[in-house]
Amino acid sequence: MLLTCDTSLADGYSSQSQKSRVLSEAWFQSNGYCLACDNDRLNATKANTKATDFICPSCKQAYELKASKSRCSGTIPDGAYGPFMERILNGSAPTLMVLQRSDVWNILNLTAIHHLFLTPNVIVQRKPLSITAERHGWIGCNIRLDQIAQDAQIPVVGNGVAYEPGRVRSAFRRFNTLQEIAPSARGWTTLTLQVIRSLNASEFSLDSIYAKEAQFRAAYPDNKNIRPKVRQQLQVLRDHGFVQFEGRGRYRLLI
Repeated sequence: MLLTCDTSLADGYSSQSQKSRVLSEAWFQSNGYCLACDNDRLNATKANTKATDFICPSCKQAYELKASKSRCSGTIPDGAYGPFMERILNGSAPTLMVLQRSDVWNILNLTAIHHLFLTPNVIVQRKPLSITAERHGWIGCNIRLDQIAQDAQIPVVGNGVAYEPGRVRSAFRRFNTLQEIAPSARGWTTLTLQVIRSLNASEFSLDSIYAKEAQFRAAYPDNKNIRPKVRQQLQVLRDHGFVQFEGRGRYRLLI
């Protein structure tokens, strides 16, 4: 994988945002590969395709590229709220490819945000554009990276070094079984996994998850049965091979 961009491709552009788009998309077109299958090439989508910049010609996995000089950690601004939420709920959300580059257009980091972890609870609706704006009334969205489990944030390039594709694909595909859970319900599952990860322990107790009840309540303020829901999600994670029940309210994390 070549980790430098051909800056001559942007010679005809004056806008910095246009240059960024042209250079990042050209680099990804030449160096990106599918994480969901073994295809080593991705096709660019037609201009103005909603929430998708590239697609795998073999398995049809969609990808949306986000490029910047700073490393994203809190939120990522995205496009229109309605269409993006529709993609999530119908199971066609793209995997986000978050690219960080240097001033001279070397690729520093590239992280894949797994599409199965893009659930309604991590998408925040922005305020409509004001009446004075050219697209007044348009409503965008932000993606809350801080609400997405670290497991879903899969490094493809880290600190200027490209990871071996087999390793990246393996990390991506271990969550394939989450596809069996409806997108409207999957947010609970992925949030529970995030809370478990935050304990920084391979073994944990049910009580230690209950101690994080405020985190669940913040994500689902209308739910009045947090603890039964947590127990249900631990069973879901167990059934999908992510945790193992050890008995007497204790569990082991398997991934």
